[in-house]
Amino acid sequence: MSRLNRNFVVACLCCVCLGWSQAGLAQDLCGVRYKEPVFSNVTTTYGIPYSSACAEGQSTPSSLSLDFYEPVGDTLAARPLVITVFGGGFVSGSRDATDMVAYCEQFAKYGYVTASIDYRLISVFDVNFTSMVREAYIATQDLSAAIRFFKANSAYYRIDTNRVFLLGNSAGSIAILHEIFMTEDERPAATYNAPDLGPIHQSGSPSHFNYSPKVAGAVSQWGGVMDLDILDVEDYVPICMIHGMKDNIVPYDSGYCLSFSSGSMPFMYGSHTIARRFDEIGIRNYEFHPFEGESHCFYIFGFNTLIQSKFKACFNITRDFFYKVMMDQPFSVPGENRDELRVYPNPAADYVQVELPGAEITRLVLHDLQGRVVRMSEVTRGTVVLSVEGIPQGLYLLTVTDSTGRSVVHKLVVRG
Repeated sequence: MSRLNRNFVVACLCCVCLGWSQAGLAQDLCGVRYKEPVFSNVTTTYGIPYSSACAEGQSTPSSLSLDFYEPVGDTLAARPLVITVFGGGFVSGSRDATDMVAYCEQFAKYGYVTASIDYRLISVFDVNFTSMVREAYIATQDLSAAIRFFKANSAYYRIDTNRVFLLGNSAGSIAILHEIFMTEDERPAATYNAPDLGPIHQSGSPSHFNYSPKVAGAVSQWGGVMDLDILDVEDYVPICMIHGMKDNIVPYDSGYCLSFSSGSMPFMYGSHTIARRFDEIGIRNYEFHPFEGESHCFYIFGFNTLIQSKFKACFNITRDFFYKVMMDQPFSVPGENRDELRVYPNPAADYVQVELPGAEITRLVLHDLQGRVVRMSEVTRGTVVLSVEGIPQGLYLLTVTDSTGRSVVHKLVVRG
């Protein structure tokens, strides 16, 4: 039995044995949600500001925004997030790109929440080797800021911070691969030119700097990296790469971006070379899907018309990859920090006691996995105890809020 099938069987048995078959976890892990479009309608919130930063050549910061998509009627308390990053050679494109919108809407129907983000672009009149290296780094910074924005606001957007995924197109995929693998000591020399572009993961709101930019996995469509040495086991997360074998924009193997540019663009190592590098350093849990005879961004005709059969092929690869990654690291909750928050006994039968060192707890809310409030307590003084007597056995989410308004979520098993 394969590891994927074994994990699927174990997840389903857990649901049955603990009586969760009617709860959100059953939907989450037992083969419906994320494999099939279980929601009919999607609602979109447009133009959410997530960062503010100076574009290349500008001295005044500009606001960066994202569009947030979620399924209508979804009650799950902690949902996986897919962040999409558009392509356009770092000189054009936007978060409402046809393919990014299509991905966001489709994945929302499958039970994810999704976001399409803006990032800073450079004027086509300022394009040269150095400016393109700097611009790729700037896009990487903005992607990091978007990840940390969602982690800082995970309770509001009901996001599982341990299941944040990235999906890119061309320049967006280049930003994704560098966001995952590049460390501070691997920054390109051009990023230190005046004005110094600053650290990779300290763009955006300073209040978000301490949140991890790490993600659960990523899909790179016709992407690449500027330096093979940044690829190492320590930074690796599951990667899926899709690439046309006749790509002359971002090379399938390696070469200069825009093969006809005569070296005026950065040298890039494409998906085929990245796959070989993974093999050399002992990484095996990646996916590589070469498309014979296809060129760059092969599912788009013209500027914005999707070729549905080719888009569907890429969507299905991406859908199956995300599902597989989630089966390998199943259900988790946003903001959980076992080292800081103490919840005991767990499992609990009659009551649960809560401790949050260095903070004054003001509220406890217990949700089931469909997002319904099961029990709530406003804390005024004394020991923080919540009764769970009479609650059916199963897995619940306990949200602990302190006097600063910060919330931490913890899994709680009730014996019934």
